[in-house]
Amino acid sequence: MKCYLTYCVAGFFAFNENCNLLDYELFPKAKIAEKHLKIQDGNLTPEEELILKKITKKCDKIVIETKTGFLRYKNLKGNDKFEFKSPNIGGDYLRENLISILSETEFIISEEDFKDILHSISMEIVQSKLKDASKAEDVFLIQAINAIDELEEANGKLIERIREWYAIHFPEMDKLKNHEKYVKLVAEFGDRSSIIESSQLDPDMDMDSVNKSSGAALEDNDKIILQSYASSIKSLQESKKSLIKYVDTKMEEIAPNLKDLVGSSLGAKIIAHSGSTMKLAKLPASTVQIMGAEKALFRHKKTGERPPKHGLIYQHPDVRSSKWWIRGKVARALAAKIALAIRKDVFSGEYDPSIKEEYNEKLEEIKKANPFPKRSKKGQIDKNKKTKKKKKRNKISKKQVKDYYY
Repeated sequence: MKCYLTYCVAGFFAFNENCNLLDYELFPKAKIAEKHLKIQDGNLTPEEELILKKITKKCDKIVIETKTGFLRYKNLKGNDKFEFKSPNIGGDYLRENLISILSETEFIISEEDFKDILHSISMEIVQSKLKDASKAEDVFLIQAINAIDELEEANGKLIERIREWYAIHFPEMDKLKNHEKYVKLVAEFGDRSSIIESSQLDPDMDMDSVNKSSGAALEDNDKIILQSYASSIKSLQESKKSLIKYVDTKMEEIAPNLKDLVGSSLGAKIIAHSGSTMKLAKLPASTVQIMGAEKALFRHKKTGERPPKHGLIYQHPDVRSSKWWIRGKVARALAAKIALAIRKDVFSGEYDPSIKEEYNEKLEEIKKANPFPKRSKKGQIDKNKKTKKKKKRNKISKKQVKDYYY
């Protein structure tokens, strides 16, 4: 006899070929959410093991509705009788007649009772998943690296504003290229004369033009506002520095191999883009290579433009500084090692310095094997075609001339 095993919110159910209920095992109502989370993680529940043990004695073939496959059931007795199909006949029948079957098994009293149970289970599962997600260390890392990016963007706009604003009073100071020093001087001293007297300006600046500044005078209330504004920018710069140190420490704890290979900042950005270290560890190297270049990839698929060779990993010095003809090869080699490094970090947690050493060796091989750009074969073929066509036209033209005169 052939039977079909399926499950729903209430537990596991076995049906024969005529969709008659053979057997069932219900979950305890207090532990339904826990049981479903266990199934989602790919684990067997005691209820599933028990019903399989019972129906294995009665049936010749058991069609199990699951997407996990044989590995989940390899340790069970009678697993040679198991087949896997999702959905199967029993599952379709159960979903079509769910309320009546659950009422028959006395799991529920009415449809309203079922809705209440379903709502409470859904809430429990969501709360459990949120709790687990908040415990993950990479969540804090992702928030920190995103905060650094936002601070950089905000800092750039604020510095542009204070330079334009303070240039009204002291335009010559705009030659000071160090933004951090510029903000510090404005925050500490405020007016032009105090900054000049402090002797903290760059020595290569023209002091004659500085002393004869053509800027407007600064009143006391203007000075106070400018100093307050500069102090705010200075505080943001200090926050950014502390966040960078925090990300560096977190990367050392969570992904030491990835940090060693690409650095803390880029490593954290790659993790943030993928969503988590676990999600990144499951991605192939080809996806890691173009991660961050999704717009270019969709444009390639839509219009047929050249596909992107790299995404976020272009920020790595080895990729960015490579010659254009080997940049794709370097990006491919780096992406392969990133995929290996994050898998080591997630699944073993052991630091392996050989990953970076192997990457450096591969990089040198690529540079030695490709000192100059290769000529395109397509270009050579097109050139030959043009030459042949030209010769053919010349022959025809000569023959026409000969026939005309003779």
